Amino acid sequence: MKTKRILAALMGGIMVLSMAACSGSSGSSTAASTAGESTAAKETASAGKDNSNITIGVILKTLSSEYWGYVAAGVKQAEKDLGVKVELQGPPSETSYNEQSNMIETTISAGKVNALVIAPLQPDMVVTKLQDATMPILFVDTDANYDKKVAFIGTSNEAAAKTGGEYIAKLIGKGKKAVLIGGVQGDTTCEARMKGYREGLEANGVEILGIQYANATADKAVQVMENFMQTYPQIDAVLCNNDDMAMGAQRAAAQAGRADKMKFMGFDGNATSVQSIIDGKETASVAQSPYDMGYQAVVNAVKAAKGETVEKNIIIETKLIDSSNAKEYLDKLNKMLGK
Repeated sequence: MKTKRILAALMGGIMVLSMAACSGSSGSSTAASTAGESTAAKETASAGKDNSNITIGVILKTLSSEYWGYVAAGVKQAEKDLGVKVELQGPPSETSYNEQSNMIETTISAGKVNALVIAPLQPDMVVTKLQDATMPILFVDTDANYDKKVAFIGTSNEAAAKTGGEYIAKLIGKGKKAVLIGGVQGDTTCEARMKGYREGLEANGVEILGIQYANATADKAVQVMENFMQTYPQIDAVLCNNDDMAMGAQRAAAQAGRADKMKFMGFDGNATSVQSIIDGKETASVAQSPYDMGYQAVVNAVKAAKGETVEKNIIIETKLIDSSNAKEYLDKLNKMLGK
């Protein structure tokens, strides 16, 4: 597959992701992994021929977080490898709905991009902004119900989170109690992860005490965790929508002297969270590959702009990180970014 060959040449086996996720969306799908076959670098270079007149628009949820920094890095590397121009944007935060909406409207009305990639903050709202779009539209990280969508590139969030829930359930045992901290309430990615966590926990006999939302930020997660601890004298596990919130929840529990009695599950597998796992604070994380998401988004947007066939669902694999593999995984993350 051409996309795999390009990605394999880029990554060279830097990241190895072993847990295949299943797509919950309709239509054909393919799994994109960094563990692809070895390919000559010249194949990547040849893929960039005759692409200099192609401009790809990419609008992410934000550029102000470690996770989205990885996505942006993948976007920029694909821009370089494929010889295209990328207009990369993102609002200040994951609750900057109006700012992202304005970016989408401005990009579409300008008509300067040959394809547009969006990570929608509010999928339903974003779809209403696409009615006048004439260029191919692709979604990355978070899907949207857009009838002219070319492709979705991202994680099967529900399946991946279920694996995380099962892992924590086995650690703490049947009959124990857990709380969930979601990101932005109503966000499709967040709700898929919360559903997956629930399924993994409840199927293994863990009681879910409650769920609260922290707008995907560590500071808000600290407040949410403090509320949980005031309400529930026994909390055995905390499962969060992302790693920032997991680290915030752990910090709150540590300040209250209760962290050593809890397990903390994050999602994303960012370098700071992997270091937290090594340090014995965060317990585990479902690691996505945001770099690959960004790279694959541009690769497939270029294919769409050229009128080539694009798979409807491109699922990026995930990997569960805990103390047994955190050091190795962190080394690979650092190598990927040239550290």
